[in-house]
Amino acid sequence: MSAKITYVDGCTFSTVELQQFHNYYKFDWQAVDLDNATFSERIDYFTSKVDQTIDSGRLREWLRTMGIVDERDKSEEARRYERFEQYDYGSAPGFNQLLGDVYKGNDVNKHAIDERMERAKAKYYGQHVEPLDYDEYKRFKEENVPKAVCPYQHLWENDGADKEAAQMDKFTNVKTIDIGAVLGKDGLLTTSAMNGILDLIREAHDERYYAAAMVNSRSSIDSEAHAAEFLPMLSVSGSNVEEVLRIGAQVQIELRRLNKAKPLMIFADGTVDPSTAGILLSTVDIVLSERFAVKAGPGNASSQAFPLAALYDWAHLSEHHQAKTPAGAAEYILCNPSLVLHSSEWMGLGLASGFVGQRKYAAAVERIMLAASCPPPHTRDALRKACVVEAFED
Repeated sequence: MSAKITYVDGCTFSTVELQQFHNYYKFDWQAVDLDNATFSERIDYFTSKVDQTIDSGRLREWLRTMGIVDERDKSEEARRYERFEQYDYGSAPGFNQLLGDVYKGNDVNKHAIDERMERAKAKYYGQHVEPLDYDEYKRFKEENVPKAVCPYQHLWENDGADKEAAQMDKFTNVKTIDIGAVLGKDGLLTTSAMNGILDLIREAHDERYYAAAMVNSRSSIDSEAHAAEFLPMLSVSGSNVEEVLRIGAQVQIELRRLNKAKPLMIFADGTVDPSTAGILLSTVDIVLSERFAVKAGPGNASSQAFPLAALYDWAHLSEHHQAKTPAGAAEYILCNPSLVLHSSEWMGLGLASGFVGQRKYAAAVERIMLAASCPPPHTRDALRKACVVEAFED
């Protein structure tokens, strides 16, 4: 291995140094009670307790190269722009009134939408928080772009992995239908849990909500892909089959009624049991993660009764569903009893509006929720454009 990395122009750090610096960057400061420590305190701790072979001067040089500087070294201008970027616009009173202009027009150009969103944030921030000139902000950002001389910069720059779960409660104009909040200890959709979902759907009709979003807070915090379950199976026993199937069908009906009244978004981050797959057919405004999978075939139902409503949905998929799925899709699904559909297949059937990788999923959910806060009559259009933009970015 060479002492210097020469295939990236301008890089003066050895491979050993870059590995050391990467370890510093990814170090868990919270585990050693230094998450609120100063820049110098962290460097002193790391070079004395974790890796004594590291050169603190070279580490500081690398950090400056990456655009990471001590808070005390930042100018007031830099601090102001950081406050602007980190401001919580999702819960800012009145900011959603500016979203109509962000998603106006027929184009779904990511760059154009991002710029309009940034301008809207600058306008709001300058009017309600502290003075800020958008053109001056852009000039400052262009003049202070970190020089990318590190060949491993992509490992930590904009990795989007800092959010474990989206913060749904700050979007006060969007009703969250949280499946995880109504599930019992067994994790199954019991009649009690389904009644809880119905109550949330009824609340979503309130005029203060511009849209509704179905999530499962339990699946979003589960880091194991194989364990993440978005829609669990219906809890059916010999004595309550008829009641469970009735209420299961009622949930689907009420979701479709809600989706006619206002946009219904489903963030499907996990697996879906065949007994509840029909719920997904309530809307095509669905964002999938890589953990998504539907055991679509009736043969996957195990000992649970496969709802007649879901079978009806599959049988009439091409004819009635808003997705306009290809002819023969329903027959293919019904004739493959052990079929499992993953994100790409579900997208191919036209049954979802976007896919976002797991690393960026929580952040994407928050940006889509912000778009769903756009007041009527622009809500549904803004939400769908945001889905396209977030899916395109990944």
